[in-house]
Amino acid sequence: MIVECFVMCGLILVVIIAYMRAKKKNYAFATIPLLILPLANVVSYFVSGELAGFLPADKFTVYAAIDIVSAFVSCCFVGIMSSKFSRKSTRAAYVFMSLVFNIVLAAILTYNMFMTVYR
Repeated sequence: MIVECFVMCGLILVVIIAYMRAKKKNYAFATIPLLILPLANVVSYFVSGELAGFLPADKFTVYAAIDIVSAFVSCCFVGIMSSKFSRKSTRAAYVFMSLVFNIVLAAILTYNMFMTVYR
């Protein structure tokens, strides 16, 4: 899922650039937290093996912990960035869709790594 995460990052960056060009900087900054989980997944893919060498956990546990913590951090930043929206309905829709994106993506990435490691 490394290639898929790079593609997601690329697509999110395109959206951020489109918002910046449309002079909607608040929307661009609000989109940045969606990059945290895919980027952390790429990093955890390469780092979890080395970290498992000196931590009392296996590679999957370290990988899952990094992904889940990064999803939590991303969700916290989504909450902080939601203050940029003036309308309550826009804020609620942004928070809901961003949290669903992060939770579903974290579940998919963790499941995929589980099937890769323990298959």
